[in-house]
Amino acid sequence: MKKISIFLFAAAALIWGAGCEESSDTDKEITVSAIALDSSLSGGITLVVGETTNIAGKVSVLPEEAAGLPESYHSSDTSIVTVDEAGNVKAVSPGLAMITITVGGKNAHFEVKVEPRKIPVETVTLPEEWKDGVTLKIGETMDIANKAAYTPSDATHTTESYASSNEEVATVSAEGIVTTLKPGETEITITIDGKSVSFTLTVEKIAVETVTLPDEWKEGVEIALDGTLELAGKVTIAPENATYKEESYDSSDKSVATVSAEGVVTPLQVGKTTISITVDGVTASFELTVVTDVPVDIETITITDGRWNNSLGTASVELKDGTATYDLYSRLVITPENQNEGVAYQIVNMDGEFIDIDENGLITCKKVGTATVVVTAKNHKNLDQGNPKKVIFTLNITDPNDLDRTGWSMSASGPIKGTEGSATAALDEVFGTSSFPTASASIPASDATIFGLDRPGKNGADDTIWFVVDMQQQRSVNYFRIMHQGVRNADRGCRWNGFTLIEGSNDNSNWTTIAENVKLPDMSYKSQLDPNDGGTRNIDDYRTTSNVKFPSTVNYRYLRFVGKADNFTGSNSTCQIAELYLGLDE
Repeated sequence: MKKISIFLFAAAALIWGAGCEESSDTDKEITVSAIALDSSLSGGITLVVGETTNIAGKVSVLPEEAAGLPESYHSSDTSIVTVDEAGNVKAVSPGLAMITITVGGKNAHFEVKVEPRKIPVETVTLPEEWKDGVTLKIGETMDIANKAAYTPSDATHTTESYASSNEEVATVSAEGIVTTLKPGETEITITIDGKSVSFTLTVEKIAVETVTLPDEWKEGVEIALDGTLELAGKVTIAPENATYKEESYDSSDKSVATVSAEGVVTPLQVGKTTISITVDGVTASFELTVVTDVPVDIETITITDGRWNNSLGTASVELKDGTATYDLYSRLVITPENQNEGVAYQIVNMDGEFIDIDENGLITCKKVGTATVVVTAKNHKNLDQGNPKKVIFTLNITDPNDLDRTGWSMSASGPIKGTEGSATAALDEVFGTSSFPTASASIPASDATIFGLDRPGKNGADDTIWFVVDMQQQRSVNYFRIMHQGVRNADRGCRWNGFTLIEGSNDNSNWTTIAENVKLPDMSYKSQLDPNDGGTRNIDDYRTTSNVKFPSTVNYRYLRFVGKADNFTGSNSTCQIAELYLGLDE
């Protein structure tokens, strides 16, 4: 058995050997299955015009036995990049080209970006007129872009950048605009391709040239021992764009009068002194005479943001934590400035009910409503219309729980009267702002910002009239409040004293009763003015109800208020509303 096994093994070996001799490795053709770029090429390469690189042997192939196969190369655009049979790549001109490497019929590609040859900047030179420095006034600007020269002229990177060594004195924008800010010096630097050049910028102030007194001071000023005089901001400074306008003050005899740093002159004893006002080293002065008393009556009183020749002012304030204050005196403009008569404040209606006012014109608001104050010269309290020493001020005190009425509107059973048929006149909060319309031929004074309807049975109106408030979306509401129009005779203006029906709806079609036979609070206020001294006959008297509660909180988009003949007081044929409020309280 051992001999047979050896024989068989030998025979097999002879057969295997014979097979190998018939298929030699040198005769077998190798097929490339894949080719991959070296990592140095796979992302593409960048060359500068004239630069070369060699890419031979920078691919790997599969299978491994194909590693020695020859490579061939091709450029997609030889005007940009050339490549020879040895793999030498040369950048010819700026642009993009694709190089293809081929091994065994398989291709690999990479991109070559050719950039222009860089010619560096060698020198940067300032304009001749800058070399000894530049001087500007504060507030002036200077354009330095593209003003510097550089060499060589064919340099390839010529973008300028700018800097200021002291940006509190002047800044330079990326566009090369120098802006001066305050007096001082700074170095302005221009840089091109790493080469820099600088010049000194000096920023000068704009000096005050003249300080001029008000005309009434030029011949001297007389002031009472218990008076004061304010100097601040009264002189005229030239030029207007002077850098330093801070005023300083002095008195030549401080035993007669002193001047505070804020410019307030305080007399101390009878006598004379020279008052000086200095601005940036320039001084103007006048003689001040202090006397025991100088009675100076008020000539006119007006009110800021007032209407009808500034004789009537309005404002709204919101109660917060049950109270609010308003400084009425700060809104008064009284001439002459040196008057010592003073003013008197008289509340028109319900003294102490809605507001209190002290001798300094500070109003304390105590409850929601309207209150009117007459301001007169203390010794001239005449209330006649046209008195230049009288102004009237009406304050609207609102509830912090009032809803925001922005975008609301009103419709009605008949034509809307009042402010040119406005559907928002009673919702627009113009009461109390400078936009309150003035009286004109088309808008009588009593109709300004008023929503009005013909009362039942008047001018063709039905026996039942109504208006609808559109709140634009469903809102929770549990009270309303009406500000009635301002009238000068309590029995003349037509006012709502209640509503037959109040309804709610979300589609302005199907209505649900909210309340019936609603009575409004009594509006017959008692005047606090002396009827022998003008009374209220020349004063528009706005009156506002307190908040009128619904039986319960409701949630609707539309609310309809319905009235009949017995829901009105007054003799006018048009019932009018100045403001209508809706709200939700706790």
